[in-house]
Amino acid sequence: MSREQSLAIIVGITLYRLVMLHFDQTDLFVDEAQYWHWSQNLDFGYYSKPPMIAWVIHLGTLIGGSSDIFWIRVASPLLHMATALILIPATARLTGSREAAHWVGASYATLPAVALSSVFMSTDTVLFPFLALTLLAYSHLIERKSFGFAVLMGFAVGCGTLSKYAMLYFVGTATLSAIFVPRARLAIRDAVIAAVTALIVIAPNIWWNATHGAATLKHTSENANWDGLKLNIGKALEFFASQFAVVGPVLFAAMILVFVRLLQRRASVTERHLFLLSWPIVLAIVFQALMSRAYANWAATAYAAGIMLAVVHLLAHSPRALKASLIINGAASLVFAVLTVFPQQILLPNGKPVLARYLGRAHLSREIAATAASAGMTVIVAENRDILADLFHTLRDDGVTILARTQGGSPRNYYEQTFPLTAALADQRVLYVTSREPACPDSDVALVADLSPLEGYLAGRPLMAYAVQGRCLLP
Repeated sequence: MSREQSLAIIVGITLYRLVMLHFDQTDLFVDEAQYWHWSQNLDFGYYSKPPMIAWVIHLGTLIGGSSDIFWIRVASPLLHMATALILIPATARLTGSREAAHWVGASYATLPAVALSSVFMSTDTVLFPFLALTLLAYSHLIERKSFGFAVLMGFAVGCGTLSKYAMLYFVGTATLSAIFVPRARLAIRDAVIAAVTALIVIAPNIWWNATHGAATLKHTSENANWDGLKLNIGKALEFFASQFAVVGPVLFAAMILVFVRLLQRRASVTERHLFLLSWPIVLAIVFQALMSRAYANWAATAYAAGIMLAVVHLLAHSPRALKASLIINGAASLVFAVLTVFPQQILLPNGKPVLARYLGRAHLSREIAATAASAGMTVIVAENRDILADLFHTLRDDGVTILARTQGGSPRNYYEQTFPLTAALADQRVLYVTSREPACPDSDVALVADLSPLEGYLAGRPLMAYAVQGRCLLP
C-alpha cells in the first residue's frame, strides 16, 4: 500500500463518519451524557474517570456553540484520524518498513472497535492519540538519546493517563521490552525525564483524588471486582473470543499466530518487541476475566502495537489475508455508521433494534418533564444512573431541578456524589421516578403516571412516577 492510498482511506473514512454523524438518530448513551455533564463543570477529576474526555467535549461544544449530540461526538472521528496518522511514522520507525506503516494507518482507521467508537464518544477514543504519540516518541528514544522526545513521551503518557488510567499499561510493556529486547532500552536519563514530565502532567488529577476521597481510584479498583480466588473460565474465553470482533478476525488471528511463533522461538526481533508491547495487556485482561469479569474494550491499549505486530506478520507471510482484512473491517466501518442513521429500522431477528441501548432515552426524559409539569412540580428525583444522566442533558434548558436518591454511605455514582437529595427538601413534594413503589406513608405518596417504556433501552420494564414528600426518600 502506498502513502497516498493509506491517507485516502484514513481521510475518506473520517469524512464519511462526520457526514453520517450529522444524520445520527441515536440518543446519548449513559456514559456520554455523564461526560457531557462533566464538560459543563470542568475539573481535574471526576467520580469514575480522569478529566480529559470532559475537556475534549467542552472544546467541541464550545466551538459548535451547542450541546447537541453532533458537537458532543464530533471529536471522536477526528481523534481516531489523528491516531491513524500518528501511527504511520511510529510504525515506520518501530518496524523499519514504510509499507507496514501505511497498512497500519489504514488498518487502524477501519478497525471494528474504532468504527464503533467513532460514532460514539468514549475514553478510549480520547486516549488513543496520546498512546500513538507515546509510541512515536518511544520509537525515537530507543534509537538515540533526546531530551525533546523524552519530554514529549512524558507529556503524551501524562495526557493519556488523564484520558484513561489504562495508559499506564505502556509503562509495564515498555519495561518488559527493555528487559527482553536489548534494542528496546531507553537511556536512564530519558526515562527519568519522561517520568518526571508525566508526573507533572498527572499531578492535578492526583491532587483532585487526594481531596475527593480517591474517588476515581476507588471506582477503578472496584471495577476489577476481585472477591477471592475464582476461575471463571467461561468469562475468560468469552473475553478472548470478543477480541476477534474488536480488531477484526484476520488481524487478531495474525496476532495469535505470532504468539505461536514466539513459543516456537521462530519470531523475529521486531515481532518479539511488538509482542511485548501488546500481548501482555491482552493476557492481563484475560486473567482479570478469569478472576471476575472484563469488557471487550478493556484490552484496547494493546492494539496500537498489536496492529503493527499483525501487519508485519501478514505482510511477510500472507499479503492477501491483509487485503482481505482491510476489506472486511472496511465494510464493517461503513455499516456501523449506517446503523446510527437508521437505528429504528435495522433490527435483530427478535425484532429488537440493534442499537436499542442508544434509543428511547431522550423521549423518556421529555415524558418525565411533561409529567412533572402537569403535576406542578419542579424537582425530579431518580436513583437510576441511566435516567439521571439523560435528564440532565435533555432537560438542560428546562429549569427543573434534578437530584439523585442516595442509600446512605459512599455514593454509588457521580450523581449521588454531586447532586444528592438532601434534608433541605424534606418538606417539599417531588416527582420520584422509580421501578418500584416507595415505602412511604400513604399520605406522603401518590402515583402520578405509568411511564413504562414500550420502546428503547428500558422497553418492557416497569417505571412509575410518584408524587412523594422529600423526607420519604432520605436515607
